[in-house]
Amino acid sequence: MEYAARRQAQYEADPSYSGHKAGIEPEHRPYSSTELSHSRAGKRSTQTPVTFDAEDEYELEEDEEYYRTQLPTSARRYQISPEQVYQSGNKRYHVRVADIPKRKSQQRQLPPPPRERYTEEVEALPQAKRHIHPLLYLGVGMLAMAALFLLLSSAGTWIQTTKDDLTYGRPRTFNIDAVVGHNDSAANPTHFIAINLNRHVEVIEQPGGDSSKMRVYQVTTLFGDGEDLAPVTLSFRDLLSNGKLDMLIHINNTVIAYINDNGSFRPSKPGEIKGLM
Repeated sequence: MEYAARRQAQYEADPSYSGHKAGIEPEHRPYSSTELSHSRAGKRSTQTPVTFDAEDEYELEEDEEYYRTQLPTSARRYQISPEQVYQSGNKRYHVRVADIPKRKSQQRQLPPPPRERYTEEVEALPQAKRHIHPLLYLGVGMLAMAALFLLLSSAGTWIQTTKDDLTYGRPRTFNIDAVVGHNDSAANPTHFIAINLNRHVEVIEQPGGDSSKMRVYQVTTLFGDGEDLAPVTLSFRDLLSNGKLDMLIHINNTVIAYINDNGSFRPSKPGEIKGLM
């Protein structure tokens, strides 16, 4: 037992010592630094020099063995349950369960929980009754009357214009026959045509119905708004009490007198006629 313990102690001190050879191994012999330098120099002299060209050196430097690096890795830690042992016959199984979480894309998104709503009944406050000023009714009534007046005026104008269109046409034209003593008779009266042509009032006379002796009287020119549609009418009356019929030209509320003199008509002179209307 002492021998075995001694050999075990020697082996633990120097594992290379096997105990089958007496003496000291060459590598265990003591040496000095001078002997070490001489031994190294002898080895160098016996070695054959090796030469490298530039290409071999370049290839050696570019060898992938010198640049071998390890790629970065990522580790994911999982929760592992305690080991469980199962035995079936002569076999024994050691089982550990790891909880591997799902990816975000596979995880089911749960809807947020509904919020609780609280409603409270608020008693409505009584609202004050609004009072309308009496002048408001007056203003509304006046506006309504003005609108009604404009509507009736427009309607009356439209009705009158339509009536004149049916009676006098466009341009406004009026025809009448009368015996005025200009080579005419009851059988062949003189024909008169009054016309409002683009605001120019004219009277055409055909004595005895003879168009070769036709006369044209330029009466006046109208300038008022809508006067281009004013009808022109004629009437005859003895204004000077001389037995001859004079011609009266009616334009709206205006009357123009032409005196029958020497076989034709001329405008009346100021003060010549009294009590025309």
